[in-house]
Amino acid sequence: MFHKKNLLFFLFVSVVYSSIVQAQDTTQKIIAGRSNASEQMQKPYLILISADGFRYDLAEKYNATFLKTISAGGVKATSMKPCYPSLTFPNHYSIITGLYPSHHGIVDNSFYDKMRNQFYSIRNKKVVEDPSWYGGTPLWVLAERQKLLSASFYWVGSESHIDGVDPTYYYNYNEAISIDRRIEI
Repeated sequence: MFHKKNLLFFLFVSVVYSSIVQAQDTTQKIIAGRSNASEQMQKPYLILISADGFRYDLAEKYNATFLKTISAGGVKATSMKPCYPSLTFPNHYSIITGLYPSHHGIVDNSFYDKMRNQFYSIRNKKVVEDPSWYGGTPLWVLAERQKLLSASFYWVGSESHIDGVDPTYYYNYNEAISIDRRIEI
């Protein structure tokens, strides 16, 4: 009887999870009518890739051909010193703004803000999309203000309309796009 209940519970959770994942928006967002200013066309491009938890030497160790090809034609870090706390959201937002978490406000993946009397959590889509949580100026905002197109794939803050500016091309975070598909995109 116990096994049957566990199986039924597992099936129920699987059906609910599948329906949630299938209902997620997986379309690329494109802000129409934008183009690079002519003076920007002659400048070098910046491609910033952050693979969460990926040590600096893993591309060599496991022969990650694509990453090795990109780094051969550009610049790569030999190491990285994370911000404290060494968590995804604070560090990725620090990378994109150049600010420490204490200055941009994203101090943890989930935290309570006493001044607001509110919780920030990476699991709360409404909060993650609220630009008032994000201090500093992310790179895509700087680029777009200078008439330089930008693109973002799941970068922290990129779906939050910070300072009323979105990257020209971006995706809202969802779990419906598989890891393999994310790499292809």
